[in-house]
Order: sequence, then C-alpha cells, then structure tokens
Amino acid sequence: MSPTLDDGWRRLERIKAIDPPPNFGTGFGIADYEANLNELKVCLGSYNTSIGATDQFLTQLKMKEKSVRDMRERILTAIAFIYGKDSDEYVAAGGIRKSERKKRSVKMTSSAPMTEN
Repeated sequence: MSPTLDDGWRRLERIKAIDPPPNFGTGFGIADYEANLNELKVCLGSYNTSIGATDQFLTQLKMKEKSVRDMRERILTAIAFIYGKDSDEYVAAGGIRKSERKKRSVKMTSSAPMTEN
C-alpha cells in the first residue's frame, strides 16, 4: 500500500467537502488532483502485479536450481558406481578421489583431571 495514495484520497475527500469548491486554475484543479491519484493507483497496481509475477519466477528458479543440484549429485553418484571413487572419470566429473580425501583426526580428550607428582 502507498501512504501517499492513502493521504491523497483523504485530502481529496476533505477538499471536495469545501463549499463552494475551490478553483486553483487550469491544470491544478480538484479533477486534476483526482486524476493524478487514479494514475498513482494504477501504477501501484501494476507494480504489485509485477512483484507477484517476479515472486512466481523466483519460486520457479529455486525449484529448477534444486532439480539441477539433485541431478548433478545423482550423476556423480552414478559415475562413482560405474567407475569407482578413485577413478579418473570420477575426478573429471568433479568428485574428489576417495584416497585423496582428508581423514578426520579424532582428538582424545580425557575427562580425568591431570595430576602432578
């Protein structure tokens, strides 16, 4: 919603309540002000419609990206199944050789307090 449009309609209603109606001159009358408000209303409606369409495109884009990521992962898994995770084909497809992966080091922590002699 537009605060300017809301305020404009309230102002127009108040101006229309003035008797006799004020005359500000050509291009600056109550009818011109009302026409300007109507143009703003149409513009705001078009804007809101385009935002809705953009949101739909964004939703479609996110769904397509998810589909591509899923397919990419499935293709890499299929290549690993056919050629193995240490193969050149697996590396060419973007995988990291199983033999070259970093192994996690497990740190041993003692819960017993250290004692000094």
